[in-house]
Amino acid sequence: MYASNPQWHELLWDEAQRLGQEHIDLLIDATSLDYPLLEELANQPDAPVLAKLFDNTPEVAIADFGPLLLRVNKAQKPWLKTFISAVDCNQHVLALFSPWSFEALAGHLRSCTQARWNQGRSEGVLRYYDPRMFVPVCETLTPAQGQAFHTPVIVWHWLDRDQQAQSLPGNYVRHAPPPVIEPFMFDHPQVANLLAWTEADNYRVERCAIPQDYGMSRKEGLIRHLFHSQLAANKKSLKEPEERQPFIQEWLLDHSPFVIDEPARPLI
Repeated sequence: MYASNPQWHELLWDEAQRLGQEHIDLLIDATSLDYPLLEELANQPDAPVLAKLFDNTPEVAIADFGPLLLRVNKAQKPWLKTFISAVDCNQHVLALFSPWSFEALAGHLRSCTQARWNQGRSEGVLRYYDPRMFVPVCETLTPAQGQAFHTPVIVWHWLDRDQQAQSLPGNYVRHAPPPVIEPFMFDHPQVANLLAWTEADNYRVERCAIPQDYGMSRKEGLIRHLFHSQLAANKKSLKEPEERQPFIQEWLLDHSPFVIDEPARPLI
């Protein structure tokens, strides 16, 4: 269902009422957020509770520009409506409903930002808090990892690239105290899967691609289509750009309903 940002705001409060929740938890990806969120919260006498999820992690130096967790109660509803109406929610805002204490929830979500791979020799950030990467991350997690990840959450909500209101059930489990989550350990196929999503979006941006260029009607359908083209290139073990890019272009010609034209790469 299409929803404007203010309409989505009302949908979230309707969901809170349905679930018997007195608050909404919001994960804000502050990366390139064009809104003075931290300054505004600092100047409010009754501001939502805030946690910077990069605190106490290797990324602490950029904690102000990483994932922020807010707990918004009903009295703060007018502020939330103003904030949601002013930002690109489908790039920066992921909502969830959780009965856990704020401190326990923040600790859990903070641990989930950390990932390891290459048998533990490499580590980095898992950007599940970016609404555009939330579904790809959830699809990449193993069943056990997914069960652990979703433990505090009754349900997740977000707006997708097409401004469609989306939701995903969590795996809410009451714990006292909550379990400690170790950084997720990813194997090579999981890492390749996540990289394919990133490469698909890079391809889209570099070519200014829109769904209609490939016979599609929705942005979400296009990004998944581009993702499958990247997986096909992976299957052929094509790594060098001079081999990989022509293969992907040919794959898209063969597997799209039609291709109007390969959009010219912008000169930057």
